[in-house]
Amino acid sequence: MRIKLKKGKQRELLNKIKNNNNFTWKEFSKFLNVSETALTGWAKENNLLPLKVYKRLDKKNEYKTKIMDIKKKNWGQIKAGLNSKGSLKKIKIPKKCKELAELIGIILGDGNLHYFKKSKKIGTYMLRIAGDKRNDFNYLTKYVSRLIENLFGIEPKIEMRKTNEMLIIVHSKEIVEFLIKMGLKTGNKIKNRVTIPSWIFSNDEYLKTCVRGLIDTDGCVYTLKPQYPNLYQISFKNYNSALLKDTRRAFIKLGYPISNISINIQIYLSQQKYISKFYKEIGFSNKKHIKRYSPVV
Repeated sequence: MRIKLKKGKQRELLNKIKNNNNFTWKEFSKFLNVSETALTGWAKENNLLPLKVYKRLDKKNEYKTKIMDIKKKNWGQIKAGLNSKGSLKKIKIPKKCKELAELIGIILGDGNLHYFKKSKKIGTYMLRIAGDKRNDFNYLTKYVSRLIENLFGIEPKIEMRKTNEMLIIVHSKEIVEFLIKMGLKTGNKIKNRVTIPSWIFSNDEYLKTCVRGLIDTDGCVYTLKPQYPNLYQISFKNYNSALLKDTRRAFIKLGYPISNISINIQIYLSQQKYISKFYKEIGFSNKKHIKRYSPVV
């Protein structure tokens, strides 16, 4: 995989490390265990930095917010072959399982299925999951990407926007059609009233991981008041009334005394023993929630 930084930042990063260590270009190339030709090409921004090299250079994550895109290892070949007939990459089709249920919860929270038909024969199928690169970078790049790869055998693309938004993107007709069969819908989730599929409700283990996916994306963990630092609340906010009602129903089915729906967009879990139970039984895959819930750090 390769890192695309904002224009000029790749050159700046390389020159910064070189100058801080008083390296010659030859010494710098030996330090990185790469050819001098490759190194000078990166410094001129003729080519993108490999992810492994970037991690060695930016150990303090000073350039993390400058990342515009993370491209697959063979992205150049893919780009060159877009206009060729080629053949569709075969994917794995998973069985119903806890991991699939969690991914569906993630998609219900911060994801979308898109289908755009360009002509009678050409269409674009896309799974997209959004996040904030300040808080969700590790969750999306390490956890969600790996979840998708393990389920479908395909590595998603990671795209950074000029704002703090980042996206996980998978272009696959087979995956989109499979997820539709699993109960999701393309297009606007609120208008289409997309909600938790019935097969997930039929199994408590599936339901737990689906709820975890929902909380990891559209949920929040926080202290109730500054003067009560050890009192916590879990909330889930969503403008899809059908999903909000089903999420509340899921909590109740799993034995959690969730609140009534507040101002039509939010539900809360406030009893401390049940928040502790939630952490032990369901947990968080997005570590930003664990950091906020200090008693279990």
